[in-house]
Amino acid sequence: MTGLALGYMDSTSELDWFRLEGGGMLPGMLGCEWNMAAASAESVSESAFLSLRGSLLELQAVTERLELLRAAGARKRGFCLRVWSETREAYLYAPLSEMAWQVLPAHVPSAGAGSFRIKLTWLRASVFYGAEVALPLSNGSGSGVTGGLTLYNHDDPSLWHDNWFDVNLQAVGNLWEFPLRLELKNTTSGEALADFWLGSMALAGSGSLPNLVFEAENGSGGSILTDTNASNGEYCRYDWNGSGWRELASWTLSALDTSRLQGIGLLPLLRFLNPPAESGLRLRWELRVDGTPVWLGPASELEQGRRSLRMEPLSVPWGDLPLESAASAHSLVLKAFHSGSGAHQLDLDDFLLLPQQSFGAYHAIGALKQNASLIDDPARQAVWSKSGGLELATHLRVGSGHCLKPGTLQRFYCFQTEANGAAPIGRTVSVRAWYRPAWRQP
Repeated sequence: MTGLALGYMDSTSELDWFRLEGGGMLPGMLGCEWNMAAASAESVSESAFLSLRGSLLELQAVTERLELLRAAGARKRGFCLRVWSETREAYLYAPLSEMAWQVLPAHVPSAGAGSFRIKLTWLRASVFYGAEVALPLSNGSGSGVTGGLTLYNHDDPSLWHDNWFDVNLQAVGNLWEFPLRLELKNTTSGEALADFWLGSMALAGSGSLPNLVFEAENGSGGSILTDTNASNGEYCRYDWNGSGWRELASWTLSALDTSRLQGIGLLPLLRFLNPPAESGLRLRWELRVDGTPVWLGPASELEQGRRSLRMEPLSVPWGDLPLESAASAHSLVLKAFHSGSGAHQLDLDDFLLLPQQSFGAYHAIGALKQNASLIDDPARQAVWSKSGGLELATHLRVGSGHCLKPGTLQRFYCFQTEANGAAPIGRTVSVRAWYRPAWRQP
């Protein structure tokens, strides 16, 4: 490896890089010896030795530049080591979380004569990343799209109505996780995009991904009604009387789907066609296996007038199974509570069990208006928005963010809401994605 340099991953000008060896070094720098470490841990500690000989001003310029880099790297995201890989004929980047420097004690007396050695130490990611690559995305709106793929706010049999996008992991060829930069543009006029959620799961082997989108009318219980504003044109109305907990409906997760969901947290996101007319309504999930309750989730309050609800995460199958054969099918039962003794009513359209293998909950602190975009960049560990060529903060992300997992297929699901909690099925966003290939050895 040659061309060692320190700088920031998003720097486009060579003048921004501090070269430790090769062409472009500062006057007085003779070269650098790098003790590269290799390990399977997330980060490795390394050292490098920088030799200098020159005038006092030249040597001072080198140490001042190192100190500026150290101080800036401690507060600015994206600080990294850059190397030129002869094997891959490209620059590779390793993020640095810590860096320090010192003049070697035995060389301090020689500083006055114009020469000494500096020891650099840093803690870097154990993998090296290449340049960003546009990631082809697919759903019913298009296949292998890199210029912006449309996501609707629901998933039904209608053409193009998908709230998800797929990534062909075999085409990417990832052996371990790759960080994923995402850009979501609000393509809906009228109400701005408020809170939204994005989560994914990867298929480890062959087959198909489990069903995670459930229409209310496909469950048992309730009365099926029609409405053009509902997903699939139908929704379910549940009517009951009296106080206490009542079972509203249930849905079945097949044995195959249950098996493939082991170890993946699921975040239930519910959409209601009409908001509840009364306050004090609470909902919870119950898991049943062979008709026997095995898990009861915490209660979530549905505010009066809200048309969507984020409930507490759940996991299936219940228990840690070896999966030498398929798991038993599970039933997902929705229960409702109200303290009042009168009549109660709930209109459920559909719900999504958002997978959390990679996950981000984006909470609105501002308005992402039409044609504005939100960017989630793991290299900077930052989330920000752009509107009209200007940057602003509209959302805070809760969650680890997104990456590409090893496997054959990875599907990302999105659920969008507006400021009043409504989640119209006609809402759309356009999504683009980029990844950086990674290697243990440059």
